Amino acid sequence: MHPDFPHVLCLTEYHLNYSQLNNVYIENYNLGAYYCRQLCEKGGVAVFFHNSLCFSNIDIVKHCEEQDIEICALKLSFVVNICVSTLYRASSGNFSPFLLKLNNILKLLYICVDININHLTESEKKSQLDNLLLSYNLTSTINFPTRVQIMSATATNIIFIDTSQFES
Repeated sequence: MHPDFPHVLCLTEYHLNYSQLNNVYIENYNLGAYYCRQLCEKGGVAVFFHNSLCFSNIDIVKHCEEQDIEICALKLSFVVNICVSTLYRASSGNFSPFLLKLNNILKLLYICVDININHLTESEKKSQLDNLLLSYNLTSTINFPTRVQIMSATATNIIFIDTSQFES
C-alpha cells in the first residue's frame, strides 16, 4: 500500500474472535471499532484507522444480531465530523429484522456494507434496501462486480455515500 496508505480499512467476515482480533497487527493502523460473533463461527466486522488520525468509537453494539446485522462505527474529526462504519449481513441472515435495525442505525450514521444482496441484478430485497437507503440520501458508489468467479460476477460489497453533501 505504500506510499499512498488508505485512511481507513473496513473488514468484514474476518472469522476471528475478540482475543484473536486484538492480536492482529497492521503496520501504521490502529483497530478502532469491531464486532465479533460469540455464538456462530466466522463473520465479524472491524474498522482500522491510519495511526496519524484521531477517532472515537461509536457504541452501536446493541444493534448487532449475529448473521442478521453485524456493525461497528467510528467518528473521525477533520474539518467536519465523519462517521465511518462497516456492516455485514450473512446471506443466511433474516432480511426483515436487518432492514428494521438498519433503519434505526441510519438515523445515527452512514455505512460501508457487505450485505450479500447483489446490486447488479434487480430483486425485491435490492429494491427494499435501495428505497430505505435513498430515504437517507444514500447512493451506491459501486456499479461494477466486486466478486468475480468463473461462472458469475456480483456486487455484494458496496459503499453508500450521501451525495447531497458534495457540491456539483
